[in-house]
Amino acid sequence: MKQIHVKVRSDHLERQVSVAKPILAVTELVWNALDADAKKVRVELGYNKMNGLQSITVIDNGHGLSYADAIPAFENLGGSWKSSHAKSKGEGRLLHGKAGKGRFRAFFLGDQVTWKTFYEDKGSVQQLTIQGTRSKLGVFTLSEPVPTKRERTGTEVKISEIQRNFPSLEGPNAVQEMSGQLALYLRKYPAVQVSYNGTVVDPSSVEDLVTDYPLGEIRLDNDRVIADAQITVIEWKTMAERSLLLCDADGFALAEIPSGVQAPGFNFTVYLRSNYIRELDQAGALIFEELDPNFRKLLDAARNAVKDHFRRRKAESAVNIVKEWKEQEIYPYEGEPRSLLEQAERQVFDVVALNVSEYLTDFDKTDARSKRFSLRLLRQAIEESPGAVQKIIQDVLDLPADKRDDLAALLKRTTLSALINASKVVADRLDFLRGLDILLFDPQSKEQLLERSQLHKILEDHTWIFGEEFALSVSDRSLKDVLKKHLHLLGRTEEPVEAVLRDDGTVGIVDLMLSRSIPQSRADEREHLIVELKRPKKVIDSGVYDQIESYAMAVAADERFRDTKTRWIFWAVSDDIAPNIRVRARQPNKPEGLVLEVPDAHLTVWVKSWGQALESCRGRLEFFQRNLEYVADDESAIALLRKLYSKYLPSAISGADSVADKPA
Repeated sequence: MKQIHVKVRSDHLERQVSVAKPILAVTELVWNALDADAKKVRVELGYNKMNGLQSITVIDNGHGLSYADAIPAFENLGGSWKSSHAKSKGEGRLLHGKAGKGRFRAFFLGDQVTWKTFYEDKGSVQQLTIQGTRSKLGVFTLSEPVPTKRERTGTEVKISEIQRNFPSLEGPNAVQEMSGQLALYLRKYPAVQVSYNGTVVDPSSVEDLVTDYPLGEIRLDNDRVIADAQITVIEWKTMAERSLLLCDADGFALAEIPSGVQAPGFNFTVYLRSNYIRELDQAGALIFEELDPNFRKLLDAARNAVKDHFRRRKAESAVNIVKEWKEQEIYPYEGEPRSLLEQAERQVFDVVALNVSEYLTDFDKTDARSKRFSLRLLRQAIEESPGAVQKIIQDVLDLPADKRDDLAALLKRTTLSALINASKVVADRLDFLRGLDILLFDPQSKEQLLERSQLHKILEDHTWIFGEEFALSVSDRSLKDVLKKHLHLLGRTEEPVEAVLRDDGTVGIVDLMLSRSIPQSRADEREHLIVELKRPKKVIDSGVYDQIESYAMAVAADERFRDTKTRWIFWAVSDDIAPNIRVRARQPNKPEGLVLEVPDAHLTVWVKSWGQALESCRGRLEFFQRNLEYVADDESAIALLRKLYSKYLPSAISGADSVADKPA
């Protein structure tokens, strides 16, 4: 019997015993077996009568450890034959252990460890027993070799006198943990078989996807370039701790740290491989990985690559789920998007719907009708206003408060929501313009459309037709109300207001007055647009022009308007303009449509056809129309009018009897 004393300080040995997880200590013994060319490795857990963990045994069929090799192997920490060899002695497999740390980590689990090793010597199998205790760490007892009738070589390592149970060593989680540690090795050597307490450790059976990424060149602060770094991402079908394994270039795990990557819905392990990691391990620097600025560069590159990977995987997953919805006929859209607007709507819908289906654990279990209803609610909310989605998911879908907040924040951050909000306005306006075309120029509609009860009411909500800069001030009011509103805008509300009379003593009725403040240094400078609307079949003749001019002259003659710094613009608008008025509206050196200009009163009078007014408006929307690839058709235009103004439409458009009115 011989005693072997490890030639290293005891405090250094104590550090070798410590491991982050119990399963890692067992895995180290499995690695030792694999380095000995074992083709089969078996881990067995032994229990006492109280069902408490009593022993852990690792059995392999490797080439064993000879008496001559045992002395230096146990006497030295580091410096073993492995440190100068890259491959195993027999089959030439890549070697994992090079520092001799594995045997000490067994003492993390139990106070006594016994190695029974069987090796071939001169045609027969010899048995050798090595024992060590936690109380005398660094002292091993080595027996003399004895002949045995056993025909096969191998090693049995038994850990006993276990002071406490290790729940993490039992059940499927332990198998999964070991699968993660051995995955790359078992992929490289598929003939090797490892079992854990009766269960075969087969990473391939629980692998969902394996992806490799080179990290390119990483320049360190000392100008050294790491060119061999790469990551392997293994996604698991079963639950697994999201870990980042620090490996040498051959894929042997030397340390384990948190992945640092959030990827809801995915179970994965990341393997960061580089010879630089082996160097750090040999220098004892892996335990301080976060403190080393050079190593942080490597970690950052790896984590960024992992984040990119799962962004792509999330997108692929979304495509597959949407495809399933389409196959189940519950997806609320049909065919391909007809425009960029609809494409953007669908993208926002997909993001929201996928998050909702993920947060609602019972969503997949509900029937197709309920799913269809929920998805249609979301589509409706997104179409009308992305901001309304939060109310839907709160009141109808009953998401938890924290999930509602997450989704609301997502909607606020996404530029697609902003695009839809802006694009819906443009698309609706294009539809409205097309609908107005039909109202004003379709022979049937043109004949039926009335001024006060129909056209006027519709245009009250769409004064943007006359310019985005204007806001509606008064509608269908007398000139007295126009003055009252004007004084209110100037902050002169205390002044009494008398009627504004035309030359013939009558009080004129203004159809629409639009107002804006002109950005100047003085707040009392304003601009008003007075629009006199005429039904389509009413031509702007001398009578209509005289009416609008009389309004203008009443303002010009009234001293309450005269001394204010306000510009007044009067429009008469209808489908057509009489020849004599058209001639007056085409004066040399003046814009087309300008008939009267009174500089002292800051007043102009214009006549415009609806064709001119609408064309000008379309010009302002032309850029958006091109970029949205949106073309308003008659069907969508009429649908919008019926939705918003059914009670004001002539029967030719509404499909029902319309309100009667006397022509203006």
